[in-house]
Amino acid sequence: MNKNSSLIKRITDYLYDHYKLKTGLEILKYLFFAIVSAFTFAFGFTAFISPPHTNFVIATGGVSGLSQIVARILSFFGIEVGDNIVHAVFYTVLNIPLIIFSFLKIGKKFTIFTTVNVVASTIFIWLLSKEGGVAEYFAHVEMGDGQPIIDSILGRILFGAICTGVSSATAFVGGISCGGIDIVTYYLGMRTSSQLGKYSAIINVFIFSTYSLLGVIGGNNTFGFAMYSILYSSLYCLIVALVVDLINLKNKKVRIEIITTMPNMGDILISNFPHGATIEHAQGVYSKKDKYVVLMTVSSTEYKKVLAIARKVDPLAFISVFSVVQVYGNFYSKPVE
Repeated sequence: MNKNSSLIKRITDYLYDHYKLKTGLEILKYLFFAIVSAFTFAFGFTAFISPPHTNFVIATGGVSGLSQIVARILSFFGIEVGDNIVHAVFYTVLNIPLIIFSFLKIGKKFTIFTTVNVVASTIFIWLLSKEGGVAEYFAHVEMGDGQPIIDSILGRILFGAICTGVSSATAFVGGISCGGIDIVTYYLGMRTSSQLGKYSAIINVFIFSTYSLLGVIGGNNTFGFAMYSILYSSLYCLIVALVVDLINLKNKKVRIEIITTMPNMGDILISNFPHGATIEHAQGVYSKKDKYVVLMTVSSTEYKKVLAIARKVDPLAFISVFSVVQVYGNFYSKPVE
Protein backbone atom coordinates (compact mmCIF):
# COMPACT_ATOMS: atom_id res chain seq x y z
CA MET A 1 0.00 0.00 0.00
CA ASN A 2 1.51 3.37 -1.03
CA LYS A 3 1.74 6.38 1.28
CA ASN A 4 -1.31 8.14 -0.17
CA SER A 5 -3.54 5.06 0.21
CA SER A 6 -2.28 4.51 3.74
CA LEU A 7 -3.00 8.15 4.68
CA ILE A 8 -6.50 8.01 3.18
CA LYS A 9 -7.23 4.80 5.06
CA ARG A 10 -6.07 6.32 8.38
CA ILE A 11 -8.22 9.42 7.81
CA THR A 12 -11.24 7.28 6.87
CA ASP A 13 -10.82 5.07 9.95
CA TYR A 14 -10.46 8.15 12.18
CA LEU A 15 -13.65 9.71 10.81
CA TYR A 16 -15.61 6.49 11.30
CA ASP A 17 -14.50 6.56 14.94
CA HIS A 18 -15.61 10.21 15.29
CA TYR A 19 -19.13 10.23 13.90
CA LYS A 20 -20.01 13.86 14.77
CA LEU A 21 -16.89 15.18 13.03
CA LYS A 22 -17.61 13.00 10.00
CA THR A 23 -21.20 14.28 9.86
CA GLY A 24 -20.08 17.90 10.21
CA LEU A 25 -17.54 17.55 7.39
CA GLU A 26 -20.18 15.96 5.15
CA ILE A 27 -22.54 18.88 5.77
CA LEU A 28 -19.74 21.36 4.94
CA LYS A 29 -19.04 19.41 1.75
CA TYR A 30 -22.68 19.59 0.66
CA LEU A 31 -22.84 23.31 1.50
CA PHE A 32 -19.66 24.01 -0.45
CA PHE A 33 -20.96 22.34 -3.60
CA ALA A 34 -24.39 23.98 -3.22
CA ILE A 35 -22.98 27.51 -2.83
CA VAL A 36 -20.37 27.19 -5.59
CA SER A 37 -22.95 25.73 -7.97
CA ALA A 38 -25.54 28.43 -7.12
CA PHE A 39 -23.10 31.30 -7.59
CA THR A 40 -21.81 29.90 -10.90
CA PHE A 41 -25.34 29.67 -12.29
CA ALA A 42 -26.37 33.10 -10.99
CA PHE A 43 -23.26 34.70 -12.46
CA GLY A 44 -23.81 33.11 -15.88
CA PHE A 45 -27.49 34.03 -15.88
CA THR A 46 -27.15 37.68 -14.88
CA ALA A 47 -23.97 38.42 -16.86
CA PHE A 48 -24.63 36.52 -20.10
CA ILE A 49 -28.08 34.90 -20.38
CA SER A 50 -30.26 37.77 -19.23
CA PRO A 51 -27.95 40.78 -18.86
CA PRO A 52 -29.28 44.35 -18.46
CA HIS A 53 -29.89 46.56 -21.49
CA THR A 54 -30.45 43.81 -24.06
CA ASN A 55 -33.34 43.00 -26.35
CA PHE A 56 -32.31 39.37 -26.85
CA VAL A 57 -32.77 37.09 -23.84
CA ILE A 58 -31.53 33.53 -24.29
CA ALA A 59 -34.23 30.94 -23.54
CA THR A 60 -32.52 28.68 -21.03
CA GLY A 61 -34.81 25.71 -20.55
CA GLY A 62 -35.40 24.07 -17.17
CA VAL A 63 -37.17 25.93 -14.40
CA SER A 64 -35.35 29.07 -15.53
CA GLY A 65 -37.02 28.62 -18.92
CA LEU A 66 -40.39 27.95 -17.27
CA SER A 67 -39.95 31.20 -15.33
CA GLN A 68 -39.29 33.00 -18.61
CA ILE A 69 -42.48 31.45 -20.02
CA VAL A 70 -44.44 32.70 -16.98
CA ALA A 71 -43.04 36.21 -17.51
CA ARG A 72 -44.05 36.09 -21.17
CA ILE A 73 -47.59 34.92 -20.34
CA LEU A 74 -47.92 37.68 -17.73
CA SER A 75 -46.95 40.21 -20.39
CA PHE A 76 -50.00 39.09 -22.42
CA PHE A 77 -52.13 40.56 -19.61
CA GLY A 78 -50.15 43.78 -19.46
CA ILE A 79 -48.05 42.72 -16.48
CA GLU A 80 -44.45 43.50 -17.40
CA VAL A 81 -41.96 41.69 -15.17
CA GLY A 82 -38.23 41.56 -15.84
CA ASP A 83 -36.74 38.09 -16.25
CA ASN A 84 -34.36 38.51 -13.35
CA ILE A 85 -37.17 39.54 -10.99
CA VAL A 86 -39.13 36.52 -12.18
CA HIS A 87 -36.21 34.33 -11.14
CA ALA A 88 -36.22 35.88 -7.70
CA VAL A 89 -39.83 34.68 -7.27
CA PHE A 90 -40.92 31.98 -9.71
CA TYR A 91 -37.61 30.11 -9.71
CA THR A 92 -38.27 29.12 -6.11
CA VAL A 93 -42.06 28.68 -6.48
CA LEU A 94 -41.78 26.36 -9.49
CA ASN A 95 -39.17 24.26 -7.70
CA ILE A 96 -41.50 23.38 -4.80
CA PRO A 97 -43.30 20.40 -6.44
CA LEU A 98 -40.00 19.08 -7.83
CA ILE A 99 -38.38 19.34 -4.39
CA ILE A 100 -41.28 17.33 -2.92
CA PHE A 101 -40.75 14.73 -5.67
CA SER A 102 -37.04 14.65 -4.83
CA PHE A 103 -37.76 14.07 -1.13
CA LEU A 104 -40.05 11.13 -1.93
CA LYS A 105 -38.08 9.50 -4.76
CA ILE A 106 -34.38 10.37 -4.39
CA GLY A 107 -33.11 11.16 -0.90
CA LYS A 108 -33.43 13.47 2.10
CA LYS A 109 -29.91 14.97 2.11
CA PHE A 110 -30.07 15.34 -1.66
CA THR A 111 -33.35 17.27 -1.30
CA ILE A 112 -32.24 19.47 1.61
CA PHE A 113 -29.06 20.68 -0.08
CA THR A 114 -30.76 20.95 -3.47
CA THR A 115 -33.18 23.35 -1.74
CA VAL A 116 -30.19 25.27 -0.34
CA ASN A 117 -28.85 25.50 -3.90
CA VAL A 118 -32.17 26.81 -5.24
CA VAL A 119 -32.54 29.46 -2.51
CA ALA A 120 -28.89 30.50 -2.86
CA SER A 121 -29.33 30.84 -6.64
CA THR A 122 -32.32 33.11 -6.11
CA ILE A 123 -30.39 35.30 -3.65
CA PHE A 124 -27.29 35.49 -5.87
CA ILE A 125 -29.37 36.41 -8.95
CA TRP A 126 -31.04 39.20 -6.96
CA LEU A 127 -27.71 40.50 -5.63
CA LEU A 128 -25.81 40.30 -8.92
CA SER A 129 -28.68 42.01 -10.79
CA LYS A 130 -28.53 45.13 -8.62
CA GLU A 131 -27.61 48.39 -10.31
CA GLY A 132 -23.84 48.73 -10.41
CA GLY A 133 -23.40 45.02 -9.72
CA VAL A 134 -21.57 42.28 -11.60
CA ALA A 135 -24.17 42.03 -14.36
CA GLU A 136 -23.95 45.78 -14.99
CA TYR A 137 -20.15 45.56 -15.13
CA PHE A 138 -20.08 42.74 -17.68
CA ALA A 139 -22.61 44.57 -19.82
CA HIS A 140 -19.84 47.08 -20.62
CA VAL A 141 -16.93 44.62 -21.04
CA GLU A 142 -15.55 44.79 -24.58
CA MET A 143 -14.03 42.04 -26.67
CA GLY A 144 -10.83 42.41 -28.69
CA ASP A 145 -12.60 44.20 -31.56
CA GLY A 146 -14.08 46.82 -29.26
CA GLN A 147 -17.56 45.27 -29.42
CA PRO A 148 -19.29 44.88 -26.02
CA ILE A 149 -19.70 41.23 -25.14
CA ILE A 150 -23.39 41.86 -24.52
CA ASP A 151 -23.79 42.54 -28.27
CA SER A 152 -22.23 39.18 -29.20
CA ILE A 153 -24.97 36.59 -28.97
CA LEU A 154 -22.58 33.72 -29.66
CA GLY A 155 -20.22 34.96 -26.96
CA ARG A 156 -23.06 35.22 -24.46
CA ILE A 157 -24.33 31.74 -25.37
CA LEU A 158 -20.87 30.21 -25.00
CA PHE A 159 -20.06 31.77 -21.61
CA GLY A 160 -23.62 31.41 -20.29
CA ALA A 161 -23.83 27.74 -21.28
CA ILE A 162 -20.45 26.95 -19.76
CA CYS A 163 -21.52 28.57 -16.47
CA THR A 164 -24.83 26.67 -16.43
CA GLY A 165 -23.16 23.37 -17.36
CA VAL A 166 -20.43 23.78 -14.74
CA SER A 167 -23.09 24.70 -12.17
CA SER A 168 -25.17 21.57 -12.83
CA ALA A 169 -22.15 19.27 -13.06
CA THR A 170 -20.65 20.69 -9.85
CA ALA A 171 -23.89 19.99 -8.02
CA PHE A 172 -24.08 16.43 -9.43
CA VAL A 173 -20.47 15.73 -8.43
CA GLY A 174 -21.32 16.89 -4.89
CA GLY A 175 -24.28 14.50 -4.69
CA ILE A 176 -26.97 17.20 -5.05
CA SER A 177 -28.58 19.11 -7.91
CA CYS A 178 -29.45 22.65 -8.97
CA GLY A 179 -33.13 21.88 -8.55
CA GLY A 180 -35.71 22.18 -11.29
CA ILE A 181 -35.30 19.92 -14.29
CA ASP A 182 -31.97 18.75 -12.91
CA ILE A 183 -33.94 16.80 -10.29
CA VAL A 184 -35.82 14.97 -13.05
CA THR A 185 -32.69 14.28 -15.10
CA TYR A 186 -30.81 13.09 -12.00
CA TYR A 187 -33.65 10.71 -11.18
CA LEU A 188 -33.80 9.37 -14.75
CA GLY A 189 -30.02 8.98 -14.87
CA MET A 190 -30.09 7.15 -11.53
CA ARG A 191 -32.81 4.76 -12.68
CA THR A 192 -31.30 4.02 -16.11
CA SER A 193 -27.55 4.34 -15.30
CA SER A 194 -27.05 6.57 -18.32
CA GLN A 195 -25.58 10.02 -18.84
CA LEU A 196 -27.65 13.00 -17.72
CA GLY A 197 -27.02 15.57 -20.43
CA LYS A 198 -29.29 13.96 -23.04
CA TYR A 199 -32.34 13.97 -20.73
CA SER A 200 -31.81 17.64 -19.93
CA ALA A 201 -31.46 18.43 -23.64
CA ILE A 202 -34.74 16.71 -24.60
CA ILE A 203 -36.75 18.47 -21.88
CA ASN A 204 -35.16 21.85 -22.57
CA VAL A 205 -35.84 21.75 -26.32
CA PHE A 206 -39.57 21.65 -25.56
CA ILE A 207 -39.34 24.49 -23.00
CA PHE A 208 -37.39 27.03 -25.02
CA SER A 209 -39.35 26.25 -28.18
CA THR A 210 -42.52 27.08 -26.24
CA TYR A 211 -40.96 30.30 -24.95
CA SER A 212 -39.93 31.44 -28.42
CA LEU A 213 -43.26 30.59 -30.05
CA LEU A 214 -45.19 32.42 -27.31
CA GLY A 215 -43.39 35.54 -28.47
CA VAL A 216 -44.95 35.07 -31.90
CA ILE A 217 -48.42 34.49 -30.43
CA GLY A 218 -48.13 37.60 -28.29
CA GLY A 219 -46.99 39.68 -31.23
CA ASN A 220 -43.65 40.51 -29.61
CA ASN A 221 -41.59 38.70 -32.25
CA THR A 222 -41.92 37.53 -35.81
CA PHE A 223 -41.89 33.83 -36.68
CA GLY A 224 -38.44 34.27 -38.22
CA PHE A 225 -37.13 35.80 -34.99
CA ALA A 226 -38.63 32.87 -33.05
CA MET A 227 -36.74 30.40 -35.25
CA TYR A 228 -33.63 32.50 -34.73
CA SER A 229 -34.17 32.30 -30.96
CA ILE A 230 -34.77 28.52 -31.05
CA LEU A 231 -31.58 28.01 -33.05
CA TYR A 232 -29.43 29.90 -30.56
CA SER A 233 -31.19 28.33 -27.58
CA SER A 234 -30.55 24.88 -29.09
CA LEU A 235 -26.85 25.72 -29.30
CA TYR A 236 -26.94 26.86 -25.67
CA CYS A 237 -28.69 23.65 -24.64
CA LEU A 238 -26.17 21.50 -26.54
CA ILE A 239 -23.16 23.16 -24.88
CA VAL A 240 -24.74 22.78 -21.42
CA ALA A 241 -25.37 19.04 -22.04
CA LEU A 242 -21.80 18.52 -23.27
CA VAL A 243 -20.29 20.31 -20.26
CA VAL A 244 -22.45 18.32 -17.81
CA ASP A 245 -21.50 14.96 -19.34
CA LEU A 246 -17.84 15.99 -19.59
CA ILE A 247 -17.54 16.84 -15.88
CA ASN A 248 -20.08 14.51 -14.27
CA LEU A 249 -18.55 11.03 -14.53
CA LYS A 250 -20.85 9.29 -12.06
CA ASN A 251 -23.14 7.71 -14.66
CA LYS A 252 -20.44 6.91 -17.20
CA LYS A 253 -19.59 3.22 -17.36
CA VAL A 254 -16.63 1.29 -18.77
CA ARG A 255 -16.21 -2.40 -19.52
CA ILE A 256 -12.88 -3.94 -18.59
CA GLU A 257 -11.56 -7.10 -20.23
CA ILE A 258 -8.63 -8.76 -18.45
CA ILE A 259 -6.75 -11.70 -19.99
CA THR A 260 -4.70 -13.40 -17.29
CA THR A 261 -3.18 -16.69 -16.19
CA MET A 262 -4.32 -16.11 -12.60
CA PRO A 263 -7.49 -18.16 -11.86
CA ASN A 264 -8.25 -16.08 -8.75
CA MET A 265 -8.31 -12.71 -10.57
CA GLY A 266 -12.12 -12.53 -10.67
CA ASP A 267 -12.51 -13.39 -6.98
CA ILE A 268 -10.04 -10.68 -5.97
CA LEU A 269 -11.79 -8.04 -8.08
CA ILE A 270 -15.33 -8.72 -6.84
CA SER A 271 -14.07 -8.68 -3.24
CA ASN A 272 -12.90 -5.08 -3.77
CA PHE A 273 -15.86 -3.72 -5.76
CA PRO A 274 -19.65 -3.95 -5.39
CA HIS A 275 -20.00 -5.34 -8.92
CA GLY A 276 -20.17 -8.77 -10.44
CA ALA A 277 -17.82 -10.21 -13.04
CA THR A 278 -17.84 -12.93 -15.68
CA ILE A 279 -14.95 -15.28 -16.31
CA GLU A 280 -14.31 -17.22 -19.52
CA HIS A 281 -11.75 -19.97 -20.14
CA ALA A 282 -9.45 -19.35 -23.08
CA GLN A 283 -6.19 -20.52 -24.60
CA GLY A 284 -3.29 -18.48 -25.91
CA VAL A 285 -2.95 -19.01 -29.67
CA TYR A 286 0.85 -18.74 -29.62
CA SER A 287 1.71 -20.15 -26.18
CA LYS A 288 -1.12 -22.72 -26.03
CA LYS A 289 -1.33 -21.92 -22.30
CA ASP A 290 -4.63 -21.87 -20.43
CA LYS A 291 -5.85 -18.34 -19.75
CA TYR A 292 -8.81 -16.64 -18.09
CA VAL A 293 -10.79 -13.72 -19.53
CA VAL A 294 -12.41 -11.63 -16.78
CA LEU A 295 -15.17 -9.24 -17.92
CA MET A 296 -16.32 -6.50 -15.55
CA THR A 297 -18.37 -3.31 -15.90
CA VAL A 298 -17.64 -0.47 -13.47
CA SER A 299 -18.18 3.29 -13.27
CA SER A 300 -15.58 5.53 -14.87
CA THR A 301 -14.51 6.69 -11.40
CA GLU A 302 -13.64 3.10 -10.41
CA TYR A 303 -11.82 1.69 -13.40
CA LYS A 304 -8.35 3.04 -12.50
CA LYS A 305 -8.55 1.26 -9.16
CA VAL A 306 -9.60 -1.92 -10.99
CA LEU A 307 -6.57 -1.61 -13.27
CA ALA A 308 -4.24 -1.03 -10.31
CA ILE A 309 -5.48 -4.14 -8.49
CA ALA A 310 -5.45 -6.29 -11.64
CA ARG A 311 -1.88 -5.29 -12.50
CA LYS A 312 -0.79 -5.94 -8.92
CA VAL A 313 -2.25 -9.46 -9.06
CA ASP A 314 -0.82 -10.16 -12.51
CA PRO A 315 1.72 -7.65 -13.91
CA LEU A 316 1.63 -9.51 -17.26
CA ALA A 317 -2.18 -9.33 -17.64
CA PHE A 318 -3.48 -7.99 -20.96
CA ILE A 319 -6.18 -5.40 -20.19
CA SER A 320 -8.61 -3.62 -22.53
CA VAL A 321 -11.00 -0.82 -21.49
CA PHE A 322 -14.15 0.02 -23.48
CA SER A 323 -16.65 2.87 -23.11
CA VAL A 324 -20.22 1.71 -22.42
CA VAL A 325 -23.19 3.60 -23.84
CA GLN A 326 -25.91 2.02 -21.69
CA VAL A 327 -26.18 -0.59 -18.95
CA TYR A 328 -29.24 -2.80 -18.48
CA GLY A 329 -29.64 -5.09 -15.50
CA ASN A 330 -28.70 -4.83 -11.84
CA PHE A 331 -25.71 -2.52 -11.91
CA TYR A 332 -24.91 -1.34 -8.39
CA SER A 333 -24.93 2.41 -7.77
CA LYS A 334 -24.28 3.95 -4.39
CA PRO A 335 -27.64 4.98 -2.90
CA VAL A 336 -28.33 8.72 -2.78
CA GLU A 337 -28.76 9.97 0.78
